[in-house]
Amino acid sequence: MKPITRIRIILFALMIFGSFANFALNEWGNTLIVWCEVLMALSFLGDITITLYHRVKTNERKKLSKVMLVLIATMLLSVLSAIFSLFFFKFSFAYVFPFTVFIAFFILLLIIIIEALYDFFKKVDSKFIYENVFLFICFMALIFKNASWPFTGQMIIFGVLFLVPYFITTTIKFFKANYKSGKPLVVILTFGSFATVFLGITYMMKTMHWPFADTFFYIASVITLVMIVGALKWTYVFNGEKINILQGLRLFKTNVILLFFMLFVFTSYKYFNILKLAPDFYSADYPEIVYQLRTGTSAEWFKASEIKEAYDNFIQKAEDNGFIK
Repeated sequence: MKPITRIRIILFALMIFGSFANFALNEWGNTLIVWCEVLMALSFLGDITITLYHRVKTNERKKLSKVMLVLIATMLLSVLSAIFSLFFFKFSFAYVFPFTVFIAFFILLLIIIIEALYDFFKKVDSKFIYENVFLFICFMALIFKNASWPFTGQMIIFGVLFLVPYFITTTIKFFKANYKSGKPLVVILTFGSFATVFLGITYMMKTMHWPFADTFFYIASVITLVMIVGALKWTYVFNGEKINILQGLRLFKTNVILLFFMLFVFTSYKYFNILKLAPDFYSADYPEIVYQLRTGTSAEWFKASEIKEAYDNFIQKAEDNGFIK
């Protein structure tokens, strides 16, 4: 397991810890989650940067890699410039933020296009940067969502729709390449990978409040259940050697395993929350009575939603009339 993968697992564990701290009405729990999301996003951007730097050092795509490193540096400078402008020059958020996001997305897309064209004309298979760019976008979307910033929905749709075909094709290739080496293990891992795809679609549709999100979640749940039942055997034969299910996870060269656990926890929480079996995330922005009512009867739960909506409308009207700046 690579060190960066271990770091991401630790960050995921801290996010779960932060969630439970938040459920106990600790505002710092949400802060911990946001910082973990920031570090997770930076880990994917860092992966891209390290790969490009390594290519420069080994003279592999040297000129191309230098161009892409300059593009990443430009993107980071645009983001830092926007933050500096907002906090020190008091520029309007409405003007600076969309422009910065546009520049960042344009640069990321340019990196993808350059890499894809190189792979196509040189007839090589290098999807590492593709995966990390769109994972970076997805985790940035989580940060935007927590901060209630614009473009969250567009980023989620963009990231998920480009990652879904990627994981489908890599899973099919994985199955074809390893099927004869260990049929039971490869079938179980393939089920897990496809479950990740359906969970990703569920997350996107649930976030955008689109119909049929439940259908995709149920499909993912059935596939996950089949995978869990198959994994109970624990030990499998692969290439003539006995390995356990955890060792088998290393056969994947993508981040699909980490994504599976993150998406499974998130989507499961969403449905438990709807069934009132899991609490809401706490925010000091709302009166505490909202969270107290959420733990009560069905009538109290709906009353909490009404209070929350009324409070949001009150704040919005106050901002529109200039009472809050």
